[in-house]
Amino acid sequence: MPSAIDTVDLPSGSSPTLQLVKANEAEMIDLSIKNAASWRGPLDVNAYLEREAHLRDTHLNRNGGITYWILVNSADAPPVKAVRRILASCETLKKRALVARSDGDVKEITSHGIGSVYCSPDFRGRGYAQRMLAELAKILDTWQQKEGGNSEFTVLWSDIGKASLLAAEDIEELCRLDEASLRSAMAEPTSPDVGILVALIPDAATMQWHHAREEFLGERLRDRFPFAKGALAKTATGKRAWCIWTRTFGANRDDDMLNILRLVTEGVAVGRQANNVVSDGDLNDSEQAIVAAVAAILEQAQLEATFWGMTSVQLWNPSPLTFLAAKKVEASAKIVDRDDESIPSLRWHGKAPPDGTKIDWIANEKYGWC
Repeated sequence: MPSAIDTVDLPSGSSPTLQLVKANEAEMIDLSIKNAASWRGPLDVNAYLEREAHLRDTHLNRNGGITYWILVNSADAPPVKAVRRILASCETLKKRALVARSDGDVKEITSHGIGSVYCSPDFRGRGYAQRMLAELAKILDTWQQKEGGNSEFTVLWSDIGKASLLAAEDIEELCRLDEASLRSAMAEPTSPDVGILVALIPDAATMQWHHAREEFLGERLRDRFPFAKGALAKTATGKRAWCIWTRTFGANRDDDMLNILRLVTEGVAVGRQANNVVSDGDLNDSEQAIVAAVAAILEQAQLEATFWGMTSVQLWNPSPLTFLAAKKVEASAKIVDRDDESIPSLRWHGKAPPDGTKIDWIANEKYGWC
């Protein structure tokens, strides 16, 4: 029988006491029983265990072809039996692969496929899977390589959809691109009724301020470290869409929410507000691709909120295309005019503009809040 789930004294995903180690035989069986519901398909548990044993005996997996990895807490007391408390798990399969250089040289190398990434529902939302994959990446740099060499590449097939998660180290470059795009957009001629455009710069320092806030509160109030900082997806034409988010923690857990600080689509003019709601029939192919990419990152935001027990995802001043994407993810999505908190106000201190000149605050999104 599998060991009972023990959720006492769980560390955060950033804890220095977490270690990625190889599973022993008893832990391999324990893992198969626990993750059977996710991957056994039409098989019962016993048949699933037989299938796994059968696959371990194939030529590909024998003699070190497959390795089972588990994330454990080194601070845990030694287990009474052979099974440690497993916070997350995965396996790697050794694979022959080819790399070709521009000079025509083709070299056979050893690569690895990462599979069966699993975290018990009782342990989710603490960043264990992300920590495990980060530790695994370090190991796979040299794992099973000949003569102390380094791996050329590894592969993984994700089940989380078309959007990928952003880590803290991804933010600076995306913010640099966003700022350049914003400057370019503001340099274009404005409409006759707008004389002045203003915007707060969505730079990395601003995002890091929000993230420092959520990291402190996440660990202090929820005993979790918020590793994922946003999501990114590509359109069918190769353009990228991304959002950077933060978690807001209320006095009660019911008030917790995921706030999207900034949402960007490459090659699209800075959106202002969803005053004119569009429908699919109004869109060309390029706009359809944008909606699909934005829907993918919003779906990832919704999933992240669920992991943290949050029931709300909020985005300020969505463009018409963003609102349409939100409706595709959640049919009940709606635009709400805030009238009781975080009401944005701007006072002009510069040279008095001509009478009737309109000042337009663009990119007025959550990142600017303070």
